[in-house]
Amino acid sequence: MTIYALSTPPGVSGIAIIRLSGTNALRIAKNFVGTIDKPRMAILKNIVDSKHKIIDEGIVIWYPKGQSYTGDDLVEFHIHGSKAVINKFLNELSLRSDCQLAQPGEFTKQAFLNNKINLYEAESIADLLNAETEGQRVQALRLKNSSPLFMKWREQILDVRSKCEAAIDFSEEDLPPSILEGNNEKISKINSEIQTMLNDAKVGEIMREGFKIAIFGPPNSGKSSFLNLLAKRQAAIVSELKGTTRDVIEVHFQIKNFPVILSDTAGIRHTKNKIEKIGIGLALKQIKNSNLNILILDGTTKNISQDIKKLIDKKTLIIINKQDKKNFNGKFVIKNLKNFSFIGVHQISIVTKFGYKKLIQDLENIVNSLYVNQSDTLISRSRHRNLLEKTSKHLNNYLKISQSNDVEKVAEELRIASNYLGEIVGFIGVEEVLGRIFKDFCIGK
Repeated sequence: MTIYALSTPPGVSGIAIIRLSGTNALRIAKNFVGTIDKPRMAILKNIVDSKHKIIDEGIVIWYPKGQSYTGDDLVEFHIHGSKAVINKFLNELSLRSDCQLAQPGEFTKQAFLNNKINLYEAESIADLLNAETEGQRVQALRLKNSSPLFMKWREQILDVRSKCEAAIDFSEEDLPPSILEGNNEKISKINSEIQTMLNDAKVGEIMREGFKIAIFGPPNSGKSSFLNLLAKRQAAIVSELKGTTRDVIEVHFQIKNFPVILSDTAGIRHTKNKIEKIGIGLALKQIKNSNLNILILDGTTKNISQDIKKLIDKKTLIIINKQDKKNFNGKFVIKNLKNFSFIGVHQISIVTKFGYKKLIQDLENIVNSLYVNQSDTLISRSRHRNLLEKTSKHLNNYLKISQSNDVEKVAEELRIASNYLGEIVGFIGVEEVLGRIFKDFCIGK
């Protein structure tokens, strides 16, 4: 079926682009503009409706089958970006029985099905479309570097597997004695490279999904005020009443071009209020699942509750707030923390912003340290990580079994490993994930 869609954002603009792709794309386009003689050339045409009345004057470009983004005939109409022009043209297309409105990502899905791109490359395109920060843009472009590496690994595994299967099918007299030599070294090298990529997997996923920071602490320590300070807006309600924050409040922003998800959570304390208890439960879950926890303590209060102390760990950055108060005693609080392991401690005033600049520099260093010495090849989705972990598992099995003479078992381990690598790029068994992947695209891509 031939598909069509508006490929530029809806609304008023200087230019809007409507795409038409599929078997009948060129024929349908000629119904609107007349002859299209030359491929891949911008031609100024009158675009007419079914009654031959002019819809608009615009540019038409025809990309022939095999030479287009989708792999099928693809025609682009560059028209004026008014709502009236766009709606009129789309309405004319909707009245036809030989084409239909594209689903999200359907143009890229056509490209995948026509072998113009593999599944991993399609996912990198999706990440590029959804990139909100400079770091995400760079990562999406770098993802493509990994695609040839997956195929290289798979080809090498298949080569070793073919030699193992040859040893099964033929007698030793019919095979060169060196056929199995060096195979273990090849597989061991591939497995080592996979492990390196898996070590960077967490970084890739954080970059794509956002670095999660949870703010926690006792009530009235300044958590919501700190969130508002970082967000530079009134994102959370600030009140002297304890237990004001009961739900998790999330704010998205950037640190050093990296996406960050900052969460304000309910104050940790013993309470009989059922709603507040639910909020505290959500806070504990957020603390567990975060990449970094920021503990806000009141520097005018000497006691730190056991409920708070047991949450301090190596991914906790401690902030002692209210430095502007006369009874502030940050040194005493620090003394009470001497037996705990944490990232660091800052004494600040959210009111006067004392110590705030140094704190932000520390946060930038923490986030930036994730990406130091990051490889040019990486993965950014749990699907990739799970499949690589399975690949590595079966390569390890091969290396263990290869010490014996059970050639059939080692060949089977290599077959399974190559299949998992094939799933990453879309060669094998990916039908069930196609819908989930392409739904992340916008309509028109």
